[in-house]
Amino acid sequence: MDKGDLYTFVGGFVVILLIAVIANPGVLSKVPSLSFAGNNSPVQATGVPTPQVTVVTVPPTPQANLTPRPPDAPYRIFYSTNPFSYPVVHLPANMETFGASDISLRDASPSVPFAYVEESRGGITQAFTVPYEVWALNISVTADRQPQYAMFRMVVCDAKGNILQGAEIQYPGTMYKVVRASGPGMYMIITTTSVDSFRISLETPLRIYQKDRPGT
Repeated sequence: MDKGDLYTFVGGFVVILLIAVIANPGVLSKVPSLSFAGNNSPVQATGVPTPQVTVVTVPPTPQANLTPRPPDAPYRIFYSTNPFSYPVVHLPANMETFGASDISLRDASPSVPFAYVEESRGGITQAFTVPYEVWALNISVTADRQPQYAMFRMVVCDAKGNILQGAEIQYPGTMYKVVRASGPGMYMIITTTSVDSFRISLETPLRIYQKDRPGT
């Protein structure tokens, strides 16, 4: 085929193609096309973007604290680190002057403990204030190792060094002593021999506790 025939063939094909496009404009839309995407952009087959899902973590709702508020706890009285700042007081040689246990104040009204001393050795306590006109010393002595040699002696003094009340317990045992005095600067002098532990509970009748309690 020479060049003249080739030009005539190509020109005829172009004319036919133009006629087909004019007669049917949508014919070119049927021609398949390829979509190219980079390695970091996946091809969407449907053309609809994939929705992004966001996970939200909801913190748990804090629970209400239902722990009941405890009642007033007794205050613990410790031994003083400076016992020489107190008036010099010698324990009486004859502690029998303080007698045996007094009649319990619990007979008239339930007792409320407001302070305590719990130790195993003797010493001089910190100064403390008692706002109640009548209160008591509820004493308990434990001596399991050498009960036959156990001896507990104590006195309560006011700020001037005057002895308000005392107690002596031979062997393990208990004692109840009533104190009819109030005010600041009180302290205890305690001696022990072969005693494993002891506890002195300071308590007052409920009716007096409610009447003389500070802030009420």
